[in-house]
Amino acid sequence: MKCPRDGSALETKIYEAKIEIDACGRCGGMWLDKGELEAIQETRERDYRQTLGNVSDTVKRSINEVAQMETAPIRCLKCNSEMETREYGYCSQIIIDTCPEGCGLWLDAGEIQALEKFFERSQEEAAEAIPLRYRLWASLHELFGGGAKKVQRKKAP
Repeated sequence: MKCPRDGSALETKIYEAKIEIDACGRCGGMWLDKGELEAIQETRERDYRQTLGNVSDTVKRSINEVAQMETAPIRCLKCNSEMETREYGYCSQIIIDTCPEGCGLWLDAGEIQALEKFFERSQEEAAEAIPLRYRLWASLHELFGGGAKKVQRKKAP
């Protein structure tokens, strides 16, 4: 396969948890087949906790987001469809290129690290949003209570 940005040959590399990716040695971009981003998200081999507290330059990221949205579209490495350029998730400010047929996605240099930080930040915020005692109660309730049951009452004749 060839890099959709600069045309150089992609190299197969192991990223995390033995996940094979196709990476460009020249531009630093990478191709992820369907399901590989989710597999990377589930692993936590790289720890970004120290950098999560750093305030990011949102203006710079917004300018970068606009610039990426205006770049020429690239073609899917598998099916040759025109890739869709879009923001990943809600308010991530990370622009990715996805195949409309679901073959995979293209990440430019630095986007995989930005996504991993986004995943970790999202998990931490979700854990902080619901206090531990409520999460523990919900787990025990699900385990022993099985959720709410609908009670049907008989009508009086």
